[in-house]
Amino acid sequence: MYSYSVMASTDEQKAQFSAFFVRYREHFSRDMLLDEALLHLLNYLEQSSIILTYNERDQVIGALNYWRTADETGEDEFAYDADGRLVYLSSALIAPEERSSRVFMHGFRDWINEMHKQAPELHTVIFTARADIAYINQLYRKFARHCGHREGLHGMENIYKANFTELHHFLNRLKSK
Repeated sequence: MYSYSVMASTDEQKAQFSAFFVRYREHFSRDMLLDEALLHLLNYLEQSSIILTYNERDQVIGALNYWRTADETGEDEFAYDADGRLVYLSSALIAPEERSSRVFMHGFRDWINEMHKQAPELHTVIFTARADIAYINQLYRKFARHCGHREGLHGMENIYKANFTELHHFLNRLKSK
């Protein structure tokens, strides 16, 4: 059962994220091999921020990694920019055995709250979902606007955007855990 979320700031926490990502890599792509997952981690760990979600036994049951990006200009609209006011959610996952809409929404609320604490000036959240996963696309449409699609590393992805402040307020209206 969901308990709490924290920013990953230590090497131990980053190792926990890495183990979680590798363990559940097939949820990002059914075809993701171990070496691809490890390369992904090597490419993104340095520039991304990580939030871990734990259960009451202090086991990682969810994780989010994200980075700030500049206003959408140029060819790579999700390029890292430490001073950017947009935030790109690269990966978000709740362990399959812990999943429910309630757990996801409460975890997402805590993730957004952590981001807000770190950078209250953020104004837009951008994230993608594999187009072939109907459930997650239906869930995302409850609080974000579908604004396009792209060919991702592992197939077609839908792109979603939300006003950061509006999303923050929406999620904080949810009943407590």
